[in-house]
Parts: sequence; structure tokens; C-alpha cells
Amino acid sequence: MEKETNDRLHTAQWVFERTLGWIAAAEVKVAAICAIDTAMLAALGAVYIAEENPSAWAFFFSLAALVLLFIGIFCAAMVLIPRLDGGPTSSRLYFGKIAELPAEEFRDGFIGASDEELLRDWTDQIHQNSRIAKRKHDWVRKCLYFSLLGSLPWLMGVISAVKHPLT
Repeated sequence: MEKETNDRLHTAQWVFERTLGWIAAAEVKVAAICAIDTAMLAALGAVYIAEENPSAWAFFFSLAALVLLFIGIFCAAMVLIPRLDGGPTSSRLYFGKIAELPAEEFRDGFIGASDEELLRDWTDQIHQNSRIAKRKHDWVRKCLYFSLLGSLPWLMGVISAVKHPLT
């Protein structure tokens, strides 16, 4: 029985670490999208600084791109917001709950915890972090959609704002 619990503890730790990896992956993806969105907005601004009288079409497409890219950046910000709400009311593994305890109380509680208690704690953390990872990836998906939708009017806005694109 003890070997089975020990094996489950190792599996739970592995799953927990993978879940943290999914959270980190969402944040890495959104950083790349944000960099592209920011570059597109900067290029749009540069075109408007260079052109004295952009056309109505240029203004229309640029405004559409601006709105969609800003929504994409907002979605990116929602990915990066730390999710510290919810979850277990007590934990020997979650930094927020650990920090609330005096060092001695945490140490004694951790050392005195049975394998079954630690396994329950691991599985609670896996569940909570899986919920967080899913929410973050949902926001990444929205971020990508709005950024991709914004790229077409951005391209049309840049092309229509530049009066002599090939000269």
C-alpha cells in the first residue's frame, strides 16, 4: 500500500509540473503575439506620421485594425494576470498559503504530513492549476483570433495610407 501511495505521489508531482508548464506555455505564446501586435501598431503610427492626408479608406481600415489589435492586447493582458483566487483553503504546496504561515508551523506541518495528505494536496493543486491553465489558454485563443482579424485591416490601412507605395 505504501509503495502504491508513493508511486501516486510521484505521478501527481509529474502531472503538477506539467500543469505549471501549460500555464507557462500560455504566457510565452501571448508574449510573441503581443510583440507582433505592438510592432503592427507602431508601423501604423509611422505611416500616419509620414502621410499628411490619409484617405478615408486608410482611416477606416486603420481604425478597424487599431480596435482589433487593442482587443488582442487586452486578451493578452488577461493571460498575464496572476490567478490567485479560488483553490484549496489550506495547502502545503501553494506559495500563497505557505506564506500565510509562520516558518515553524509550515515546516512542522509539512514534515508531519502523511503521504495521503500530501497526495490530496497535490491533486487539489493539479485541479486548481488545470483550471487556471484552461482559462489562460482560452484568453490566448481570443488574443490570437483578434490579432489575426486585425492583421487584414492593418495591411489594408497601411497600403491605402501610403500614396505612392512603389516609388
